[in-house]
Amino acid sequence: MSTTIATTALAVARRLRELRERLAATDLRPSEQVNATFSELVELCCRTPSPVDHEVLRQVVDHASSLRALCAAGECELERHWAARIVAARDPHAALRAFPYLANYQDLVRLELAALAAVGEPVPSRVVLLGAGPLPLTGMVLAAEHGAHVVHVDRDAESLRLSAALMHALGLSDRVDSVHADLEDPAGREVVEAACRDAGAVVLAALVGADATAKAGISRWLGTALSPGTPVLARSAAGLRTLLYPRVGPDDLPGLEVALEVHPRTDVVNSVLVARAVACVPEHAG
Repeated sequence: MSTTIATTALAVARRLRELRERLAATDLRPSEQVNATFSELVELCCRTPSPVDHEVLRQVVDHASSLRALCAAGECELERHWAARIVAARDPHAALRAFPYLANYQDLVRLELAALAAVGEPVPSRVVLLGAGPLPLTGMVLAAEHGAHVVHVDRDAESLRLSAALMHALGLSDRVDSVHADLEDPAGREVVEAACRDAGAVVLAALVGADATAKAGISRWLGTALSPGTPVLARSAAGLRTLLYPRVGPDDLPGLEVALEVHPRTDVVNSVLVARAVACVPEHAG
């Protein structure tokens, strides 16, 4: 390892620990300090060059899970804040355009549609989004910019209420349905399975599944619930971006056959795996 790489990695790792401590000392609700901290964190994770990021990950491995947990909680607070703000705005579309990560989601959706095209799949006319959250920008972009009918699935009733109000404010209610279900609950899976029957694609949000075991259980269920060949877009992360979202690899998706992995080196944070339902897999398998 060169001296330059070692020195840069040490500085980045030190700064990441400082940012984690700063976030841990707040309630994570949007504020000037919290927003600036998350912005710097995202920039460090996306802009640090690949020869350096492996060494940084080695140095911060003990803090990675706590940083991801802070990011997940902070994302929830950010989405709730902005969903309520957009719904209450006199001009909801103008308020939406002010959301700092809107372009990132637009780019992510375009990347995912391009990944589908790369494996021979058309732009889906019906998409089921597992883990929609209170500010379902993916569903909004698919409905408003790509003409899809979207089904938002979430286990949190308040998140679905906010997302439905948001879609109404943006004039998209006729293109969106909502399903309240916990994918780790067999009863919830039955409801979602019905919604997935005519899906052209299913999006598995990065934070769906509390851990690797839960993620694998959901993936295994998708392999049995979906018609064979139905594409699943599983969101993941690579490099330092794994400090923001958990990494998902082909081995983490039993019941699905991964056809393509895409790891952007742009401002898009998430990686994506394009997989397909292939066969019935026993629940205890894997």
